[in-house]
Amino acid sequence: MEKNNWNIDQMLHWLDIKIERENRDIAKLEKQMDGDFLYHFEWNAESLYKSHFVSDCYKKLRQALDGVKDTDEIWNILKENAACCEKKLLDGQLDCRSSSRGANMAHSMRLECMQQLIKDYRKFANILSVTPPKENQQQAHKTGKKEGPPEKKTKRGIRR
Repeated sequence: MEKNNWNIDQMLHWLDIKIERENRDIAKLEKQMDGDFLYHFEWNAESLYKSHFVSDCYKKLRQALDGVKDTDEIWNILKENAACCEKKLLDGQLDCRSSSRGANMAHSMRLECMQQLIKDYRKFANILSVTPPKENQQQAHKTGKKEGPPEKKTKRGIRR
């Protein structure tokens, strides 16, 4: 298996796990809200909004990455997404200045989500730079290094 394919597969695997986790959280929270909407809205509306926002961003990333087989191109997509979030965080307004308190809260929650998205995009980029496990083992055999613990050195001489 080629290095690039292994890294891309691993990164897409972790992206799919994150999408699944967000979708599972959304389904759980929506089911709770079906039972007692007023109570659960008060306590879980923020989590539900954030899960929807992050899930949407992950799905858009997944669509952008579908069919891309070049790690450099994927790395550039991740870099662009992280840069876009950073720009919104650094250059954007801290508050929405809307007459709607809900819109102001949603804006604040989006900014919090963008912080997490930047971290996730960087983690995905790190996955692309990891050496596949089989290569690590092959390199060790070529250089003659053992995979086990280092040998214990014994001191020679007179023992007292």
